[in-house]
Amino acid sequence: MIIDRLTFTKAEQQYTNLEDCLELDRRSYMSISTGDKLKRVVLPNAHLIVFETQFEDHEDEAEKDTVRKQLAPISLKAECRDIYDNKIIFERTLEWFSGQIQNE
Repeated sequence: MIIDRLTFTKAEQQYTNLEDCLELDRRSYMSISTGDKLKRVVLPNAHLIVFETQFEDHEDEAEKDTVRKQLAPISLKAECRDIYDNKIIFERTLEWFSGQIQNE
């Protein structure tokens, strides 16, 4: 699958970079840098990491919940095509993170 474009939506605003949707320290996570055009190939049985962070042992649930709360209102749209040039569009919300919040 060839990913042509990723679009992140938060509060009805669209962004081409996830970091524009987050108010986290940029050094605390890794995210894919997309710009307007992405052109990434995802091989069969593989995946594309859009956001990744690791928490240290000393970090508590409140710090994890901060990340979850910032990810939950975001949705992702991926515009892709297969090797036969058939267009595919995936849209997913990240609401799942709101169900993982511990300290509410």
